[in-house]
Amino acid sequence: MRAGSLSRRIAALTTIGFAVVVFLAVFVMAAVLREEANEQRDEVLRELAPFVAAMFSDLDGQPETPDRLMNGGIVARLGGHLPFFGIALVAGDGAVLLNWQLPDRLPDPRQVGTDTFWQSDTHRFYIGAADGDGRVIILGDGFEERREAYSESLIAFVGPMLPLILIAFLLVRWISRASLRPLEDLRAEIAQRDRGALNPIDGSRMPQELRPMVTTLNGFMSRLLTALAAERQFAANAAHELRTPLALALARLQRIEAEGGNAHPGQIAELRDAIKRMTRTVERLLQLARAETGPDQDGTTCDMGEVLGLLAQERSIQANEGRLVLHLPDIPVIARIGADDFAIIAANLLDNALRYAPSGARIAISLDTDGTLSIANPGPVIPADDLPGLTARHKRRDTRGGGLGLGLYIADTLARKAGGDLSLHSPVRGQPDGVEAVLNLPVCTPEDA
Repeated sequence: MRAGSLSRRIAALTTIGFAVVVFLAVFVMAAVLREEANEQRDEVLRELAPFVAAMFSDLDGQPETPDRLMNGGIVARLGGHLPFFGIALVAGDGAVLLNWQLPDRLPDPRQVGTDTFWQSDTHRFYIGAADGDGRVIILGDGFEERREAYSESLIAFVGPMLPLILIAFLLVRWISRASLRPLEDLRAEIAQRDRGALNPIDGSRMPQELRPMVTTLNGFMSRLLTALAAERQFAANAAHELRTPLALALARLQRIEAEGGNAHPGQIAELRDAIKRMTRTVERLLQLARAETGPDQDGTTCDMGEVLGLLAQERSIQANEGRLVLHLPDIPVIARIGADDFAIIAANLLDNALRYAPSGARIAISLDTDGTLSIANPGPVIPADDLPGLTARHKRRDTRGGGLGLGLYIADTLARKAGGDLSLHSPVRGQPDGVEAVLNLPVCTPEDA
């Protein structure tokens, strides 16, 4: 089921409920309206019958007899009016003296009685009381006329209901949005929290129903922050406990090698390489712990050009002499990231470029004032489909350079935690081959720093 807006769902369900209630009310009202309309028309026929009977009684002594009333008399002159009812005059013996706008089949007062109602398939009749001569007035109302009047009344009532339901939906949606605004504010506050920003949420302005949730959430974040701090402390302790013995072992090995003991040179070289690999492994694991716990988001900054200069100087050993080509701007580039985190990112990118570039090939390092760092090395082209996966944990395209497949993962993780991004291109932009790593970091002015 596709997730949607909570306010829209509340508005839709409330409107549906409102519409159901309205339609039920309309249904009941329609039944009542039909009954009341029929009763009203019956009452009109009942009240009108005495007046019609009196009219014919007054005309009894006039030249216009009932048969002449149908042919140019008073009743015929009413033809243009076309009222909703018809009139019939029946003699005491059942003979029809007058039939105006009523069907030929009329109720027989001798059988159905007088002062009563009777209906056929098409009409409803009222049979009035007999006069002194035994004549009976019959008034009839067609069912078709009744249905038409009823339909017009019902449409006139239901018609405004449809836009009313739409207005109700819009109104309920607005009310639900306004009511759920604190929940949306809480969602926005939660979305801003990550490993590097776990400060408590201010629940003082939250509705009473949300305050226990905020309190519980703040408790979770506090415990998580404590766990992350303990993890960082462990990483720092591990760095001290593991680096120092490895450094001492390597120093003693170099001393033995320099003094020329009885140890076989090949064995010494293998032991030295093993210690260096172990040292690199420890370094990568410590960097991984730092990356996954998240960099400090406390406004620390660093000069990217200064850090790059130090890293390039560290790697300008005899084997790499002249290989690193550094292009730095004339002004400082202050990035919103700690110096240690940026040094880890740049060192991993530089080490990757040196490891996988052909022997003696130059590495182009370019920094722009907008915080974009490009490190490009020549080499075989990597298929575009393989590039996104290279920043995954323990992902290596080949094993030529050794390593654990963590360098690009660590660099990408730290870059994203700092609000930047890392992208890989192959071939190098504007070149036929090679690989280029492009790092973008948020920067600020020296005054902000």
